[in-house]
Amino acid sequence: MLTFLVVYIFSLILWIQVKPYYGYVLTQVGTRLAAWSTGLRVRSIGLEEGEIPVCFAGPVLTEKGLGELIVDLKIVVSHFTYNVPLTIALVTGLSPFFKWRKRYLAEIVLLLLFVHLLYIYLFCTLQVFYSLWQSAGGHSDSVQLFLEFMWTFTQNLVIPFEPFLVAVYLWLRGKEHSGSDKKQRFESRKKKGKKSKKGR
Repeated sequence: MLTFLVVYIFSLILWIQVKPYYGYVLTQVGTRLAAWSTGLRVRSIGLEEGEIPVCFAGPVLTEKGLGELIVDLKIVVSHFTYNVPLTIALVTGLSPFFKWRKRYLAEIVLLLLFVHLLYIYLFCTLQVFYSLWQSAGGHSDSVQLFLEFMWTFTQNLVIPFEPFLVAVYLWLRGKEHSGSDKKQRFESRKKKGKKSKKGR
């Protein structure tokens, strides 16, 4: 418990300093993926305190003819990273009770990166599509439903329960590892038993 509290306070202080730059780097990637998906381009990405302003721009065909669509968004980094210090503290606090390989921890880092990147991508893509549909008219119901479902699922179910999901993932990977170790020990004992019988 003491380890958990100490690591949580330390990681929280450190994360407050790192968070803006972490969010900025991921936004650079996520917005460009969203621009590629929507046919627009990223005009600018800024870095403000707690927020990252993003501007998308591109040609759009409206009833009046060809025009330019400009979409200004603000990505609040805390909305998708607020559980990172708690996740770090939870993993550190549980490490004395479980034997996890370094590979599993690397998988967790990649998983968190993917979830945060997915949050940015879905947010930007959905907002850009809303603006496109309002300007150009007409839209695909299936695309809208899919994006709204994925956005709602990520925002309301994945991000809030991030520490719990990480703990469950590590527990399952540790259980899988212990099961494979038991199987290897059983097979090695079996081979030794066969060799001893042959020796007789």
